[in-house]
Amino acid sequence: MVVSSEFKNRDFQDSINCGICHREIKQEAAIFQEGLNFGVICSECYINNSEEEIELISNMFLAFGGYFGMLKDPNYSFYEMLKDLVRKIHDNKTTISSVEMKIRLFHTALLHGITPREFAELDNSLLKFMYQF
Repeated sequence: MVVSSEFKNRDFQDSINCGICHREIKQEAAIFQEGLNFGVICSECYINNSEEEIELISNMFLAFGGYFGMLKDPNYSFYEMLKDLVRKIHDNKTTISSVEMKIRLFHTALLHGITPREFAELDNSLLKFMYQF
């Protein structure tokens, strides 16, 4: 559950960072609660993602580490990222299930700043892309 709330970070001595993108929260934020876990996300992440996407992203980073856009590099194209991942898939075909590879691919996409919606659109394209190698 995500609850939007007014938040004034200047009331605290320590900076508070978004649980998704790690930017410092300066004004408004949303409180994220899943079970007994609480998190704070910036207003931009709250606006740009659905509640389900926030939950999914938070769980991915809780399980595997990192944050949204952590590996974003303008000199590293998405095409190269896909090519590297497809190679890994082919190399590990017998040892890793397709579900596990898809989870790894999704985590890597988040680290590179690809949103869940963009990933869903690319998921079908990836299947076609894999057969080009």
